[in-house]
Formats: sequence, C-alpha cells, structure tokens
Amino acid sequence: MNSSRAKIAFFRSAPFTAGLFILSIVLFAVGSIIDGSLISPFHILYIFGMFVVIGIINFFRAYIDNSKWAMSKPSVVKNFIFAPIYLVIALITVIVIMGGADVVLLVGMGLLFLIVFMVMQTIVYFAAKKKTDKINDALEIFLKEHGGNEQE
Repeated sequence: MNSSRAKIAFFRSAPFTAGLFILSIVLFAVGSIIDGSLISPFHILYIFGMFVVIGIINFFRAYIDNSKWAMSKPSVVKNFIFAPIYLVIALITVIVIMGGADVVLLVGMGLLFLIVFMVMQTIVYFAAKKKTDKINDALEIFLKEHGGNEQE
C-alpha cells in the first residue's frame, strides 16, 4: 500500500463519511421525535460502529479509485461492487437497532432498493455513454473536414 495514495484516499473519504454520519444522527433524531421514542446511547454507538465500517470501506473505495484497474472502468462498475456492501451494513445496523423489526421485510426492501439502484445506474451509464459517443463522432467528422490528424 503506497503511503501517498493512502493519504489521498483518507482525505477523500473522511469528509464524505463524516458528513453522512452527521446526517444519519440528525435523521435518526428526527425519526425518534416523530416516533416519540427515546434515543439510547447504544443506538448512537451502533450508528458510530456502522460508520467506522463504512469509513473503512470508503477509504478502500477511494484507494481503489486511483488504481489502473479502476481508471480503466466506468464508475458504474465500482458502484455495482460497493453498493451491496453499504446496503448490507446499513440493514444489519437497522436490524440491530430496531430489534423486533421484520427482518424479511427489511431484506425485501433492501433487495428492492438494490435492484432499482442497479437499473438506474445502468440507465445513467448508457445515457452518458451515448453522449460521449456522439461527441467522439462529431470530433472525428470535424477532424476529417479540417484535415487534422491530431487529437487533443
């Protein structure tokens, strides 16, 4: 593991993870106010533990983003790899916090989210690819018309 790449990955992943942690605490507090239940310190510890794990995963994702393999792949591939991991961690945390929650319902909702996420990522990828292909075709036509063989 290269120390400079690790440092860059840490500084790219830490603010994102910290922001999500703060947002989750705020949303959890709002949900508790609406529900009328008290927030247990253990709930905060569970959420903190979840974000320690997510922070580690974000670090590795940021570290991998600078690799030759990741740079040669579209970003949707990395999303397909990491989204299920994030979802599993979030579902485990929700099941632990809610205790008596219907596990089958939560897993079903998680799978539904994952399917919708994957389909939307695929649609976004192909829409962006179509635009890129149009721009590349226009560039080729421009270069043919102007007799230039140089690519910038």
